[in-house]
Amino acid sequence: MSTIAPAGTAPTMSFADAMNASPPKDEAAATRAFKIKLSLNGVTQGYLGENDGEWAVLADANGALSLEWYPYNKVNYIRRVGTSRYMSVGTVGVNNGYVGFYGWSGAGQWTLEGTRLVGPNGQAMSIYSTDNAYIYCWNEYTVLDVTLES
Repeated sequence: MSTIAPAGTAPTMSFADAMNASPPKDEAAATRAFKIKLSLNGVTQGYLGENDGEWAVLADANGALSLEWYPYNKVNYIRRVGTSRYMSVGTVGVNNGYVGFYGWSGAGQWTLEGTRLVGPNGQAMSIYSTDNAYIYCWNEYTVLDVTLES
């Protein structure tokens, strides 16, 4: 038995580059850019924005992020337009439930269920309070209605 790998099987990029590389996009399923408006009982609370740490926060219309659906392998991801940063939900320690933006290896699946945007942890987009403007996917907090605006 040979211990030499067959020609053409060697990696073409470093492991770190491979972890951050985007998958091929399903162009047939691509959508236009949108912004996420967040409401509670019909009253607009703000838009999905982000802070310097790439955590999702409640923002005004000027701070709203431009996002797009990023369908890949029958899963819908959400990506910041023009970047390789994908929306997901923290799952460890104090970051549990926080919505943030990650490289491809941290990307998570999103589902729009009526007016609720459900994250990869199976919980809906929410806010703890307007004083703490961080956006979560945590059903025990105040779940928000989502409108995708072009």
